[in-house]
Amino acid sequence: MGTDKGLENSLQQLRLLNEVAKDITSTIGLGPRLGFICQSIIDIMGVKGVSIRLLDEKTNRLELASACGLSEAYIHKGPVDADKSLAKALEGAPHFVLDASKDPGLQYPEEARREGLVSVLSFPLKGRAKVIGTLRLYTGEKRTFSQDEIDFLSALAAQGAVSLENARIYDTLEKQDRAKSEFIMMMTHEMKGPLMAIQGLLDVMQKGYVGDLTDKQKDLIDRMRRRIKSLMEVITGLLDIYEWQSQRPDAKLIPLSLKEQTQRAVDLFRTSAREKGLTLDTDVPDEDLILKASEDEIEKILNNLITNAIKYTPIGGTILIALSASGGRVILTVKDTGIGIAAGEIPKIFDEFFRTKSAKKIDPYGKGLGLSLVKQIVESLGGTISVKSEEGKGSAFILTFPRFSLYNL
Repeated sequence: MGTDKGLENSLQQLRLLNEVAKDITSTIGLGPRLGFICQSIIDIMGVKGVSIRLLDEKTNRLELASACGLSEAYIHKGPVDADKSLAKALEGAPHFVLDASKDPGLQYPEEARREGLVSVLSFPLKGRAKVIGTLRLYTGEKRTFSQDEIDFLSALAAQGAVSLENARIYDTLEKQDRAKSEFIMMMTHEMKGPLMAIQGLLDVMQKGYVGDLTDKQKDLIDRMRRRIKSLMEVITGLLDIYEWQSQRPDAKLIPLSLKEQTQRAVDLFRTSAREKGLTLDTDVPDEDLILKASEDEIEKILNNLITNAIKYTPIGGTILIALSASGGRVILTVKDTGIGIAAGEIPKIFDEFFRTKSAKKIDPYGKGLGLSLVKQIVESLGGTISVKSEEGKGSAFILTFPRFSLYNL
């Protein structure tokens, strides 16, 4: 029986080491990794508690990163000084205390006694270049650890340290990226007001309210207004991306009729298409096609694709919005007879800020944000997007989404 238990324990240890080893290359944040390691050690080793503390080099303190099996009072007993609390572990070797209430290497012996902690085993968390913290096990009775247990915990601490370093880097980069995005969006939003004011003043001048303008002055004002309009489109595009990315985690997806959403978008753009001399048609089935999404997301997808089709289709051209279903998927196709895309440019068409040479000739000031946003939204809904195009003959954007059945409600 004892042999079976020992074998099971060894298998658990091996599974944990494998899990932490796999975790080394993942992008999971710091918190989930620490909680998993702490609880797994308690389950495998049968100890009272586990704590992981990471070294803050600025304060020379070991800051609590995660703990299991310990009371709030003990966890928050006070600052843990790296020079006073089991400093030997920070020198790079495991450190064992048989009786915590009597060992001078423990910073809070009285608090340990009240917590019911007796033996403490501390391991260094060695990163790639230095010790980054400690892993500690606490028991409720005097207990020694076998060499096999020491070897297992040493291996776990070594693998865990690399995993935690990766998590720290990931969390730091994520925070930096979020701060950068927030700064860009704040500045973008702040620019919008002054640009609208300038646009309003130019409108006043163009209408002659401040006196007659020469042809040269009118030309300059027209050029300024075009540049401002282009910049406003970029601002709107950036704000759309930021708004969607920040709201996406809280977005509530509901069953939507893609047929209704498509018809609504076509009605919205029919006048613009007609004014440019374009034909805007639809090809939709009699049956309703349902997908799970938010109305705002579907509007952004359709508005971007139809706007591009109108902008890049010459006078007399045709735009077709088609819906169909196949194999549990809903298919949306936006096809035009516009300028098309060169074969070498198709792989980059969904990249942020990428624009084709032909598109730049028609709109020199665009920034290529719309299709990138469309791709992000489509993929977040479990869909796919692709494009078929031939330069000078038009493009077809094909989107597929998981079909939702109302019978699933």
